Amino acid sequence: MFYSEKLEFPKVLNYISKYCYTQKGKEIVNSLQPLLAETEILLEGKYVTEAKELINQRGYPPINSLNDIQRDIQLSRVEGAVLSAKSVFNIFELAICSVNLKSFLSQNRDIAPLLSEFATFLFEDKLFERYISSIFDPSGEVKDTASKSLQAIRREIRDRSEELRRYVSKIVKDLTEKEITRENYLTLRDGRLVVPVKVEYKRQLKGIIHSESSTGQTVYIEPEETLNLNNEIVSLNFAEKREIERILKEVTVRIRNSSDELLLAFETVTRLDSIFARANYSIEVMGAFPSFNIDEEISVYGGRHPLLIQKHGIKGTVPFNLRIKPGNSVIITGPNAGGKTVLIKSIGLLILMAQSGIHIPAGPDTNLHIFDKILVDIGDSQSIDDDLSTFSSHLSNIKHILEIADESTLVLIDEIGTGTDPDSGAAISRSILLELSEKGSLVFSTTHLSALKALASEFEGFNNASMSFDTDELKPTYLFRQGIPGSSYAFEILLRLGFEKSFIERSTGFVQDVNAGQEKNLLEVEQRK
Repeated sequence: MFYSEKLEFPKVLNYISKYCYTQKGKEIVNSLQPLLAETEILLEGKYVTEAKELINQRGYPPINSLNDIQRDIQLSRVEGAVLSAKSVFNIFELAICSVNLKSFLSQNRDIAPLLSEFATFLFEDKLFERYISSIFDPSGEVKDTASKSLQAIRREIRDRSEELRRYVSKIVKDLTEKEITRENYLTLRDGRLVVPVKVEYKRQLKGIIHSESSTGQTVYIEPEETLNLNNEIVSLNFAEKREIERILKEVTVRIRNSSDELLLAFETVTRLDSIFARANYSIEVMGAFPSFNIDEEISVYGGRHPLLIQKHGIKGTVPFNLRIKPGNSVIITGPNAGGKTVLIKSIGLLILMAQSGIHIPAGPDTNLHIFDKILVDIGDSQSIDDDLSTFSSHLSNIKHILEIADESTLVLIDEIGTGTDPDSGAAISRSILLELSEKGSLVFSTTHLSALKALASEFEGFNNASMSFDTDELKPTYLFRQGIPGSSYAFEILLRLGFEKSFIERSTGFVQDVNAGQEKNLLEVEQRK
């Protein structure tokens, strides 16, 4: 069970999908889900690593912007079906892409041995390729030479059309000299060549009126003398359509005979498209694929939040380092807007990405563990429909987490214990964290409750951490520090916001002595650090 929406994982996938050339490739990327088998996860990671190496050394593979032709290939299997010229040409583009990609992978077997195995599933049939290319020109239009009959019909159409144009042009010239026509030009109405005549002179030209202009000042007349020639051209156009349909029917049968191979090629091309999109993303974020060594502790080096990279770039995003044993709990404290929530979201996102076969924005020495579940309580979950307060809604969510969490679960809880009085919130939070610890879950929890910071000294498996604060500049640095609890810096933030000194002094006087002492000690540690 993965609460990927809470962590905005779909946004990351959508961003990566923009590197895809095919619509199907985009769908594959957007539907990626965390895998649970280590062999599958590592294989996906290796595919992306090889694709990245290929891009860096040999350039991007020959993948085109293919349309989804699965339905057309399936339709070709229906007896008597006739695919449109556009559908046939789309399938032809797949065949060409498949051949080129097969050659690219085969030639780079030394760089990408795993990816080169996909070449086996790609379609290559020179006879099929020559057959389709003899019918279509590069723009997807049926060639005159697609058949002898079509060539003869189109030649006849051109000859008759030219004869008609010369004849009607002569008529228009004569009428123009008599100022009967509106302008000296020809036009088509319902596929027939007509003459634009001023409405007051419409009886001076024998023929059939096909239409009028929107103003009613011009009528479009097919001259009586050209009726037979126009009819002949229309008849030839019908003959052309029948011949094209006959050709397309033959082509459809040819596609039907290769439908299995073409469908497999389409699936392979779009699968590779999704892999190379992930590789491109890895290049952009300077990503790497972590190891999944269960005998070593979880460690992240230079980890960054992927959505912050999109917004601020690599240099504008503060990295974090982390080392933690499975089954431990990390209690993160620090100021508001200091990056605590972003940090725990980053941890969840990096694990979701890695288990989905995506390189993560972190160092190559990063080691992760595989989680069956990532359970999240982040954000305001107040429910109007269920008549629950924010606090009640959070507790309902945490109750669900406690029921299903185990040793293969990552739990992320933001601002644990808030929404009620501090003493009750701290007591409930301690019970939650202790029970999750007993279940063996890995927990990252943010809080402002000073009482929770003592858990690290009272129980094994609990770790303090904090987001640092620049006490000179009175602003957060977004740096993550493991092993050191942090102050909320509430009064320092009041100073930063311009509150009067007398107001701040009065406020500090209301703080209980024990908490004031803790805050003072934390500030001294911060300054020494």
